[in-house]
Amino acid sequence: MDIKLFVDTDSDTRLSRRVQRDIETRGRKLDNVLTQYTTFVKPAFEEFCLPTKKYADIIIPRGGENKVAIGLIVQHITDLLTDVPMINTGRGKRSSRKLSNTLH
Repeated sequence: MDIKLFVDTDSDTRLSRRVQRDIETRGRKLDNVLTQYTTFVKPAFEEFCLPTKKYADIIIPRGGENKVAIGLIVQHITDLLTDVPMINTGRGKRSSRKLSNTLH
């Protein structure tokens, strides 16, 4: 089972989440957060993360707020796991096979 997902979130949302987190939980100043974001974070995202979007099997727009997309992915994984054959462990219990052997 190889599914490549890209969770696409608006750049303004990414920035606002980072600002909020860095100020509230890390005690940073707004100007430092913005300088770090524009100097390092945004360029790194554009160079390393964004290009991987073209290889994704599924692109999830609106990030974690997209309940429909998340529900479809959960259902797909559940369906795959439901189809995993059971084996007898010899100890009176049945167990699913190793996922790495079964789902490839």
